[in-house]
Amino acid sequence: MACEILRLGRFGNALEIIETRLNQALEREFPEGMIREALWWKGIALVEKRALAEAERIAADLRERCTRRPYKNAWHGYEHLQGLISLGREDYAKAIDHLNRACSWLTPEAFDFRLQMHDLHYFPLGIAYYRSGNLAKAWAEFEKVPRLTAGMTSADLRARSFYWLGKIAEAQKDKRRAAENYGKFLDLWKDADPGLPEVEDARKRLAGLKD
Repeated sequence: MACEILRLGRFGNALEIIETRLNQALEREFPEGMIREALWWKGIALVEKRALAEAERIAADLRERCTRRPYKNAWHGYEHLQGLISLGREDYAKAIDHLNRACSWLTPEAFDFRLQMHDLHYFPLGIAYYRSGNLAKAWAEFEKVPRLTAGMTSADLRARSFYWLGKIAEAQKDKRRAAENYGKFLDLWKDADPGLPEVEDARKRLAGLKD
């Protein structure tokens, strides 16, 4: 629920839902893993809202909680959130480092858990690689998203991955592959929510490739 609301840009509504969940977990002394999950989602919502300083405080809370756990995979949420924060601050080297660490804790798709959502890892890692100039690794990460059969949070990331694959192919001067991926993105998005800037950009880029 919170994930879908975030995709619509309704950060206040998403944070309200997450905050309710977090308060319940704390008040009712839910297992520590459920508290960390709620904090993780709150941090993601704050990053999407561009409230990076607040997200940093959530990451610090997660880090402190992880130091008290004997299980190393507790660090998964912290590494992922810190990667998103670093990406938001345009520190791509740190983003890649943190997100790769988070990915190292992912289970195989068939055994996916709620906290380990593969598309939420591959997609931002692809962006970090793209913006750092490593097109080959960016392609490898974005290419994983449409192939997922589990570990998906929202179909929008699957569609948007084709947009980024198109941009990578275009940067590599591969017009055929660029047009193919822009076309897939626009076909998937045609009945989805309007207003996504990538849609108009993809249309312009696709038209330019056909000139």
